[in-house]
Amino acid sequence: MLNSKFEDLKLFLKGKKILITTHDLVDIDGLASCVVLKFFLNRFIDSSDIHLFLPEISKSTKDFIQKYTEKFPDITIPLEIEFKTLKIDIFLILDTNNLDQVAIPDINSSEIPIIFIDHHLNLKKNNKRNISLKIIDDQYSSTAEIIYELCEYFNLELTLPYKYLLIAAILTDSGFFKHGNNDTILRISKLLSNQLDYQEILSTLKNDKTIPEKIAKIKALQRVKLIQEGNWLIGITNVGSFEASVASSLIKIGFDVSVAYSEKKSGYRISTRAKKYVCLKTGLHLGKILKEVSEECGASGGGHDGAAALNGILDLEIIIEKILDRIKQVLNK
Repeated sequence: MLNSKFEDLKLFLKGKKILITTHDLVDIDGLASCVVLKFFLNRFIDSSDIHLFLPEISKSTKDFIQKYTEKFPDITIPLEIEFKTLKIDIFLILDTNNLDQVAIPDINSSEIPIIFIDHHLNLKKNNKRNISLKIIDDQYSSTAEIIYELCEYFNLELTLPYKYLLIAAILTDSGFFKHGNNDTILRISKLLSNQLDYQEILSTLKNDKTIPEKIAKIKALQRVKLIQEGNWLIGITNVGSFEASVASSLIKIGFDVSVAYSEKKSGYRISTRAKKYVCLKTGLHLGKILKEVSEECGASGGGHDGAAALNGILDLEIIIEKILDRIKQVLNK
């Protein structure tokens, strides 16, 4: 249970000047968690200085924001803020526990304390910084669920716009329950009401694929390499972009585990996916594998059992080989 940490959080933040932020390329979970947490803090923390900074936002999240603000025009989502001029006592970082994914300059060298609230595997790699509190639990399928439980613990009545945000975040980050559990479904059921239509929220989250994304998927399928390990099928392919979408598509067409990677001048990105029953049956945890490999090779990686990613600059071929070797070791146990 996180209740004791919720109490610690409230006490620690009292009277502080707070900056709430999340990882770069903000997804719906990062967005919703930050917005709802600010709503919570405005009501429970004795501070007039609570600011929200959202770095670069992903295209799918921008599409969602447009639909969301049309439905709830009274809710303002600050897409731009100049945080350099703000006087901050503490950084509240959501939906990541990796400072390499946070788009605040010099955050690693800053002396401002940090609090993490996250549902990804605890990287335990920020030992050079003053991490004042970690509310991290990878048993949750989204950070939004942790924020919801925080609000529920302190009996904060959420209005419809904030419930809508949390539902959207939980649905998308759980893969529409594919990566969730009984508690995930229970939290959604508590948030739903006669005023919130489940099918309407689903339609808001539906995005038509762009021509470039469709082309990327088709080319990726043309280049895919099939690896069979016992009864399991691994698919690996390279793309120019849309690595996560391509990795998910490989799972949909029949692979048990997928690896999709792209390489650019600025570095490379590797996205991996696995079917849930494969993780449950074999103990496969892609987040742990990519975390371990990234630490060995000076990259940045991690995630969940069935979905994880890694970013790096050097030794792409070596890293892919290491990832595949460790996946095969688990599948062959």
